[in-house]
Amino acid sequence: MTAAMAFHYRAHGLAVSSEAELPLSPAPPPAGRPDFVLRVGEDAPVPEERPEGELLAALNRRNGTVFYTLVRRDDHTILRYPGVCDFVGDHELARVSAHWDPAADRGLLPVLAAGALLAVHLTLRGHLVLHASAVQLDGRALAFVGASGMGKSTLAAALCGTGCALVADDVLRVDVIGAAAARVYPGSTENRLRAAARELADSAPAGAARPTADGRLSLRPAAVADGPLPLAACVVPRPSREAVEVGVHRLSPARALLRLSQFPRVLGWRDPATMGDSFQALADLVERVPVAEAVIPWGPPFRPEVLTGLLDAVRSPAVPLSR
Repeated sequence: MTAAMAFHYRAHGLAVSSEAELPLSPAPPPAGRPDFVLRVGEDAPVPEERPEGELLAALNRRNGTVFYTLVRRDDHTILRYPGVCDFVGDHELARVSAHWDPAADRGLLPVLAAGALLAVHLTLRGHLVLHASAVQLDGRALAFVGASGMGKSTLAAALCGTGCALVADDVLRVDVIGAAAARVYPGSTENRLRAAARELADSAPAGAARPTADGRLSLRPAAVADGPLPLAACVVPRPSREAVEVGVHRLSPARALLRLSQFPRVLGWRDPATMGDSFQALADLVERVPVAEAVIPWGPPFRPEVLTGLLDAVRSPAVPLSR
């Protein structure tokens, strides 16, 4: 099955084999059956109409057009991006074939595959997936959780510029372990930055930054995490152009659950079983891991004391990283 595959990766605790290059950590070909396989199938027009079958998830753009639909039918599942691509696979989207619309930009394939597709696959497998970017700090992971545009990737990239290693960008698998801990897994090896954060790439080595097909800038950090890490804390950033100092306050488990439940990585879930499992996993997480909100004087560029102040605050006894 993997002999014809050009690329092999280790990401989110999975052995990944792919015919397309993805922004994940390279790995030797797996000795056994890979957990996730991506093949590039034949081109075919991808209509806006929803495929027939049980609707698992759907999301529209603000203008009312369909962004994506996720449908399960008989023995296969389809993740459709109209006018772009159909990802067709088994029930958990573990064995997937990408069928590209002839008019679409193929440069979107690694963006969608390493982002939404793997997030959907992990969720269908029963894993908790946070919409988060994370860095390695003191041998543990610090996760920034929030909706698109809240500064998750920007903060992670800025901290990587100070010497932190990148754990994941945009998609973060979290496993709750026992009664008092949680573990996360390395994911993407790049930060995808919006135009307002492009200054972070100015001091990057040659070749570390490249444009992506969705109009962002991909920035490869100097170091990436090489294995699972305990999750120290989750921080919901609140960027502020008016704030002068960093302000961090810890949320109670009840407030943390309500806050984090606003930021699923895959929006528009309709399947009650999946929604219930994810909510329970999130409830278990907030009982074990501190969750804080942080008002952050916003850059970039960030003043050095902003980043050090953020790290000092989440390390402090007032906002403990562990119980």
